[in-house]
Amino acid sequence: MSAVSGCASQASSPKPAAAQARTLSQKELEAARLTQGEASGYGVALGNETPADMKPVVTTTTPEICLPAMKLLRHGWADGAVGYTRFHLSDPANSVGAKSVALTSYPPGQAKQVFASVEKSLKACPSVVYKSVHSVRAKLTLGGPLEPGDESLRVNMDFSMNGIENHTVYGLVRSSDVLVWFNINETFGSTLPKQKKADFMPVLPTDLVLRQVEKVEAALEATATP
Repeated sequence: MSAVSGCASQASSPKPAAAQARTLSQKELEAARLTQGEASGYGVALGNETPADMKPVVTTTTPEICLPAMKLLRHGWADGAVGYTRFHLSDPANSVGAKSVALTSYPPGQAKQVFASVEKSLKACPSVVYKSVHSVRAKLTLGGPLEPGDESLRVNMDFSMNGIENHTVYGLVRSSDVLVWFNINETFGSTLPKQKKADFMPVLPTDLVLRQVEKVEAALEATATP
């Protein structure tokens, strides 16, 4: 069981929708992933996930309104997605945390609804208890919005278990009916000096976010109906 607290909304305001906004097919979504040479110095391992891999995950939250945010942040997709793919990043510094990016596409108008649901969920959750696989107590904090896309938000999740601190920064960007989810995680021993901990804290690379969202938006533009 996990208690999560500290949610003050700083998500970005919606930008004007593109005139030819649409969604992407599974094939188009996979082609929109960053490649090895595009990922801002990270190594890239492409996954083979599809919507068939979006298995239901048993997660409960108290209050229940926190559920949309927790499900998407932890798993990278929301119910109703018609396209789903992800890739994993390897850090040149060989840090032990997991790092990945997921792209999901939705029927017209649904990605905006999903984003609004997640944002509303976060605003209503100054604290939350959630139960999934492990019993952990975590803190969830909204940071400043990301620059690209139609809407965006950034969230930090932190918890400690068995002497190990776990810190994750999530990013969520909506471009038309595509959601781009970023997950940068770091773990380290809780006995490390304060300065060492600060050095290891995860950071969501601005350049990585920008390049991925730009590639998605280029794909949307290329496949839009004239």
